[in-house]
Amino acid sequence: MKKLTVALLADGLYTWDGGTDFLSNIACILQKVGESDGYNIKMYLVLPREYYPIRVARNHIKRLNLNEKANIERVTNVFKVLCPEVPVVYYRKHIKKIYNDGGKSLDRTLKKIGADICFPILRDYYPELKTPWIGYIADFQEKYLPELFDTATLNYRENNSRNQVKNTKFFIATSKSVSDDLAKYYPGNYKTFVQPFAPFAPNTFIDCAEDISKYKLPKKFFVISNQFWIHKNHMTAIEAVKKVIDAGFNDIGLVCTGRMYSDNRDGKYCDEIKKLVVKLGIEKNVFFVGFIPKMDQIQMIKDSVALIQPSLFEGDPGGCSVYNANSLMVPSIMADIRVNNEVEDSVLIRHFEAKNSTDLADKMISVLKENIEKPSKQQLLAYNDENMRKLGEFYISMIEECIEKY
Repeated sequence: MKKLTVALLADGLYTWDGGTDFLSNIACILQKVGESDGYNIKMYLVLPREYYPIRVARNHIKRLNLNEKANIERVTNVFKVLCPEVPVVYYRKHIKKIYNDGGKSLDRTLKKIGADICFPILRDYYPELKTPWIGYIADFQEKYLPELFDTATLNYRENNSRNQVKNTKFFIATSKSVSDDLAKYYPGNYKTFVQPFAPFAPNTFIDCAEDISKYKLPKKFFVISNQFWIHKNHMTAIEAVKKVIDAGFNDIGLVCTGRMYSDNRDGKYCDEIKKLVVKLGIEKNVFFVGFIPKMDQIQMIKDSVALIQPSLFEGDPGGCSVYNANSLMVPSIMADIRVNNEVEDSVLIRHFEAKNSTDLADKMISVLKENIEKPSKQQLLAYNDENMRKLGEFYISMIEECIEKY
């Protein structure tokens, strides 16, 4: 039996839901490989503890600690549910603006746990790591939608990517689009591994049977599970709902999960969304349920007619919400942006012309008329087992090559 110790680095990932999902998915995949393919895989979730060496930063630290505590609780709670066997370890992360140790503190922690490899790393803080590691860049949204970022953020992303490429031998990308962009904008002497589109759901999602009656949703509804950021483009979906209702489907709803807060790139955005709903007269058909428990979100996806992904930019096909829906064999209707077109149309995947509410409405009506049956548990298990097999082969192959050639 082959032994392998993997350190999953949460720095930069545990502050957003997509990053937390990415980490927990990797853990579930490697857990499955260990059970079925003769590997003795030990995993650790590695979290940073930010270190401020100067007293004048105390008030700042107190504010940050509140955010850090919430972020740490979020990622550790997800792992407790999905991968309870994965222990958590911490390392001292020096704040780059004050002092940067190049990753020596992280490396000491990795040596203590006997890590053979550490990934995914999406910061440029760790150029001096001696342990083999794999870099990760989620996407290059700033190259396509620069107007959504302030100058400081644009500069940060640019510098981080340049330094990553300078110090990284291997990258993992969740789509060919990201891999192509990495080679285009930051050419270098590295190899990129592209994860295949093979969504899977943990058993807790497959067995999910939450009571969501408290939300008072209609019997037939579509769901959007996105942050309320400008590029997520809720407006197109809301306009499409109005057209579906006008076509005679008066009883349908649109459920939007996620915390309703104004995108910091446009403080009026959420207000504009609400005003559009009122203007179209569909207040009774659109439900903003807020930031809800993960299992409630999964149940809403399972109960929906289909998931809608109108986003104008994602790092992987459909983003996390399409990943969740597809793994549960729930149809998804997503905008025909470049990364989404890496996945062909099928019973579970439909594309509509981005920003075209009429085309989206047509696709929604088509799914309503098809009245697709919900899959059985046996079908879900078979579908997920096959996808996990594909991903397991990909990750083991990548890890072994990186360790061998590091």
